[in-house]
Amino acid sequence: MADEKNLIDNAFGDLVKSFREQRGWSQGELAEKWGHTREYVSQIERGKRKLEKQEQISRLAEILGIPYERLVAIGKATPPSKASTPLLQESDALLQALLEPAQNTVKMSWLIWHGNENIVDIESGLRNLIRRLDDALELYRGQFYKPALRIQAYAHEMLGKMAIERVKTREAIAHFQEMYDLAEELGDADLIARALIHQAEMLRRQHRFEAAIRRMSRAEEYIKKHKGISLHTQGMLWKASAINNYVGGDEKGFLKAIDEATAIAERLPITLDTLSTEFDKVEILQVRAIGLTQLWHPEKALEIYELTDKLRPYRPLRDLASYRIVKAQTYCQAGDVKTGVEHAMAGMAMAESFNSIRYVTRLRQLCERLSPTPIYDRRVKELYGEVQQSIERMSTSREEKGH
Repeated sequence: MADEKNLIDNAFGDLVKSFREQRGWSQGELAEKWGHTREYVSQIERGKRKLEKQEQISRLAEILGIPYERLVAIGKATPPSKASTPLLQESDALLQALLEPAQNTVKMSWLIWHGNENIVDIESGLRNLIRRLDDALELYRGQFYKPALRIQAYAHEMLGKMAIERVKTREAIAHFQEMYDLAEELGDADLIARALIHQAEMLRRQHRFEAAIRRMSRAEEYIKKHKGISLHTQGMLWKASAINNYVGGDEKGFLKAIDEATAIAERLPITLDTLSTEFDKVEILQVRAIGLTQLWHPEKALEIYELTDKLRPYRPLRDLASYRIVKAQTYCQAGDVKTGVEHAMAGMAMAESFNSIRYVTRLRQLCERLSPTPIYDRRVKELYGEVQQSIERMSTSREEKGH
């Protein structure tokens, strides 16, 4: 009997650990949200400490989003009475079981799309998922409700990121607003903070810099107020703040923000959250390099690119195109125009293969940035002409396809 009891306790610990890791939280972050110590969480996960009070179990399950049926299965909750509606309960249990992996699948959709959007129509799949969940929510509530809303929030986040890549600003803004509204309804502080960060980034992309700063300040205040915000989301804030600062020419602010982002990135393991939101050590190193280039310290940026070349030698097509283009700018500003133009031409060809006007526009901005400097020689002028032709070809192609 003792062995059987230990197996049950270990099953609960394994369940807690599994759902914690799905959310990308450390033991310390879960402890903070729950109001206990990291060691207390560790003991529960290892089966060294038992939770006997149902209130404690229910609270922990609520924080992690553990379905009631999973608690029943391991003896940590009382099965519903037979007098209740069995068909509805079975439906809730089935739907919940289907939704558990769906959240991670939605996050993974960005990685698939970013790798090669032509493999499968990810955008249509996400839109259909949102619509079907809306239909399902008209029929089912219970334990299905909150997980379904959370999946919709993540789906809107991914669709917003895809809209940015397609230079569909209004569409991206609408998706991030939907994400914020759903996060508010859920009362999910982490998702609310992420939505605020995305909204600040969209304001910056519209060149509404003062509004972007105000929205970023609101996100920062929100994160300070809610101590349970994950490290990953805090890192996203500092990354976005670093970008705002280098775009605004604030070198001191940029260095402070990118140092904070780096410190967090070095502490975090790689998870679906870090990958789907492009927040990891390599991404932050690249933001530092781009910022240093924008602030006219290209030599320092080139040193960073030597490191990122080694840390990430293989990249999906879309990522590689972007990487070539940002390196092109750095080489040109460092005076190595030959290498810079080589990177630019390679990156432009890749970007045109998946019809990314946004990426090629960066090269036009590079040429315009160099035009008042001695670096703007014949090779850069020729590059500018190639860039203009590439943008025209892609614009024509989009018009023909009705995009």
